[in-house]
Amino acid sequence: MKRILLFLLVFASASIVAWGQCVAGNCVDGQGTYVYPSGAKYIGHFKNGEIHGIGVCYYTDGSKYSGEWKNRFPDGKGTKTYSDGTKRTGNWKKGKPVDENAELLEEYIAGKEEEKQDDGTNIQSGCLSGDCKNGGGIFAYPDGSKFEGNFINGKFEGNGTFYFASGDRYVGNFKSNFPHGSGTRYYANGNVEEGEWREGEFIGSSLIESGKTGCIQGDCTAGNGTYIFKEGSAKYTGDFQNGQPHGVGICVYANGDRYRGEWADGAFMGKGTLYLHDGTEVDGYWRAGEFVGTETPLDYSPVFTEPAPTPPANIETKVWAVVAGVASYDHMPVLRYTDDDAYRFYAFLKSLEGGALPDDQVRILIDEEATRENLLGTLREVFSKAGPNDLVMFYFSGHGLNGSFLPIDFDGYNNKITHEEIAALFNTCKAKYKLCLADACHSGSIFAMRSGETEPVLVQYYKTLSKSVSGTALIMSSKADETSLESAGLRQGVFSHFLIRGLKGEADKNNDKIVSVQEIYNFIYDNVRAYTGNRQSPVIKGNYDPAMPVAVMR
Repeated sequence: MKRILLFLLVFASASIVAWGQCVAGNCVDGQGTYVYPSGAKYIGHFKNGEIHGIGVCYYTDGSKYSGEWKNRFPDGKGTKTYSDGTKRTGNWKKGKPVDENAELLEEYIAGKEEEKQDDGTNIQSGCLSGDCKNGGGIFAYPDGSKFEGNFINGKFEGNGTFYFASGDRYVGNFKSNFPHGSGTRYYANGNVEEGEWREGEFIGSSLIESGKTGCIQGDCTAGNGTYIFKEGSAKYTGDFQNGQPHGVGICVYANGDRYRGEWADGAFMGKGTLYLHDGTEVDGYWRAGEFVGTETPLDYSPVFTEPAPTPPANIETKVWAVVAGVASYDHMPVLRYTDDDAYRFYAFLKSLEGGALPDDQVRILIDEEATRENLLGTLREVFSKAGPNDLVMFYFSGHGLNGSFLPIDFDGYNNKITHEEIAALFNTCKAKYKLCLADACHSGSIFAMRSGETEPVLVQYYKTLSKSVSGTALIMSSKADETSLESAGLRQGVFSHFLIRGLKGEADKNNDKIVSVQEIYNFIYDNVRAYTGNRQSPVIKGNYDPAMPVAVMR
């Protein structure tokens, strides 16, 4: 019944293993020398176990940064001497060059992007101070996020604070790594969410009135009434049929969201407006709890009984696909829905709607199977089978960091899969059509609104591939200055949700029974923008044919 954006906080299991180490002095509160996981060496000030103050770092590629540091990143005034001998003196923010207004100098970065430099993202990580096993401590991640608080058996338990790479922070109670109990999420933009949390989801304040749940007024079976759902998570007032919301009604959620409009069988159905607690309004038409756009659909029925159309006889293209989803990281914050996204995309490809791909044409790697060796080997094996008229597809849902994808065996520094390695696999493939899909939201910590970095890593990923892979369409879920949203109601990212719906046929605007890459992008762009109140805008890049087929209606 509930179909809203909920904001989740997701964390990794904290480990007491420090991926770098203090080799001299006081690396907690004082001056000392710290060796990064990469072998780079920092000499300077520390505060609360973090690199903070004035210091100099000698990187493994021969470059050097000397100046001000803040929370493990070059931040403030400083000088970077690059490996080619050039220098830049000026302002820095989280390891990136910025102007006097703290705006990222993208042109300067673009001129340096070919260098294999350690630019400050392979930062001090691991247990910075205290007892990160059973006690109080500070644990830091390579993406810039950190947890400060109480640990039991290596997990966040009790009171604590999680600082996100995006600048957000959560303060409150934790249970088994998730916010659980009373807590407050402070957004970098000034917004605040305060109330109860359950396993990472913001619940808000209970709506239970006078200790009662269930039907508290009127006829909640076949009439008009008011119903409070279990644990006070939502209150619905309106029409009922067969004991479910059916007709016209208003539902208020404990987290501050509310929906006003038409219902059928307990779900949003027809015309209605979803008001999110952050001020966003999603107005339009709904089917079985899913937003279908601002144009009036021809059929509101959530059940499609029309027979599937017969695919054109002249389509001989085979589809070869590798689907990867990583959620249970040990050395990065764990992700909530990446494995669900991957499973759903794989299920679509195996279904009749997705082509019913046989096992030798589609492979899926989830968590423990998605190691660096397995991912590269599987891509190489599957892509090598493609012929000159075929389509190869790579879908990845997981973390990215410092110009690479992060497989499950990423240990804080080793076992990355670089963008160049992915580009090389696409380049050596004989397929005529090539499609790469990634939810560009996992470049930083996730908190349902998936938090991005100052310059999301997948933006650089697509820059790399679009220059080096001919004939490949590269679709990312959001712009560089946006975050990618996910829906707890869907247990799926919004981007992946509309991607699958579009491939099933909704993107086929010219009704030729073929979904082209331009059609799927247009469908994703329009619907993601509408659903998120224009806060998320998918992007397509690459040297590709807009008419390239990516799905055939069956």
